[in-house]
Amino acid sequence: MEYVWIAVLVLAVVTEAVTTDFVAIWFFPSALVAMILAFCDVHVAVQCLVFVLVGLVLVFATRPLCRRFMKAKGAKTGVDALIGEVALVTEEIRNIDEVGEVKLRGLCWSARAEDNRVIAVGEQVTVIAVQGVKLIVK
Repeated sequence: MEYVWIAVLVLAVVTEAVTTDFVAIWFFPSALVAMILAFCDVHVAVQCLVFVLVGLVLVFATRPLCRRFMKAKGAKTGVDALIGEVALVTEEIRNIDEVGEVKLRGLCWSARAEDNRVIAVGEQVTVIAVQGVKLIVK
């Protein structure tokens, strides 16, 4: 039975490694405890019961905490991470002529003003949205 618990343990680790959410993390310690019981020649029914009980206790005790941690950690990525950043206008922004460029994080981006005002070269602007490949700034 020891090999069964080792297999469950490995499966739990592999499953958790390939998923983006906490799915099988609780079965790792459960399988570990059950494996220790198997090495101590405890009856198989007790091993299974302990595996299930430890798993359930861990799920109910830690899953809400893990979900809260994952939500709080939800950092913006990709272009969403640009929102709120300050950029430097490198080409005058004129929505009417569909021209304008800003430099942000060392890269040049097409830019449009939030309103229809003209923004001069050298001004600092804040990115408020991303539409396609254009930054919307104010």
